[in-house]
Amino acid sequence: MAAPISKAVRPISTPHLDLDHLPLADKDFQINDTYFLETPIKLYCRYRYHYLNHTDKIGLWESNFPRYQFLEVHIFPEIVCYCHAEYIPSQGEIMSPDQTILFTIAIESIHEMLQLQQEQNLTPISIRDLLDNFPKLTIAKLAKMFQTFIREEKHIRKDPPPYVATTFFPFGQDIIAMICSVLGYTTSEYIDEIILAFISIFNPRKPPTVMYDYAKYTTNRMHEQFLRMSNERVFKYSSVLYHLFLYYQADKLPFTLKKLDIKGHHRLVIF
Repeated sequence: MAAPISKAVRPISTPHLDLDHLPLADKDFQINDTYFLETPIKLYCRYRYHYLNHTDKIGLWESNFPRYQFLEVHIFPEIVCYCHAEYIPSQGEIMSPDQTILFTIAIESIHEMLQLQQEQNLTPISIRDLLDNFPKLTIAKLAKMFQTFIREEKHIRKDPPPYVATTFFPFGQDIIAMICSVLGYTTSEYIDEIILAFISIFNPRKPPTVMYDYAKYTTNRMHEQFLRMSNERVFKYSSVLYHLFLYYQADKLPFTLKKLDIKGHHRLVIF
């Protein structure tokens, strides 16, 4: 047998370029809100209907939580990128080309837009707090929560999370979708410890055990994502930007909007 002939192969030279800054892929897909299996407007209207007809099983509407799930909009990355470029972090302001304020990303701005007057004390909410709260849930609390929200709680209790959303009752899936929207998740398909800790505040025929400060959480998350936008290009609150713009720039539109209803009250942007 002939001896194998060795061939001189040149070593592959590594590129002298920073791959992190090469346009290897379009990252605009990360500028997107939560994907819903059902449109948010249907969820919003459904729970408003339940409240008006006294069929709200867990007092969801009275907690104001559904209002912070802003209705779905078509995402234009260019608008989000403009707001990022003209964002003043110290003030939370989005500036226009003529250097006037388009709107401010602030707790007060969101409450004014939603026409909410928060009189009760609200609890700050964060991903870290929810993650820390899950191990603190008692066995009795978890059993009650599974019985309330999950179809086959006896089977699923044997397995650790995450769980698939379809294992939850329909109204449980609705709440999960709203939670994912507020938290800025990409999808509500899988339920992790964070969502389980969040959903544990809801009980049948009772108000939530905790009233979270959703406006503060939303403004903080928008601020954080704008600060990281240049590197991560992730933004999950486009619908909030659109609603703030519509509410605070209504006077500059080329047509007149009726801001008051027949009773003289301010009309909500969302409903």
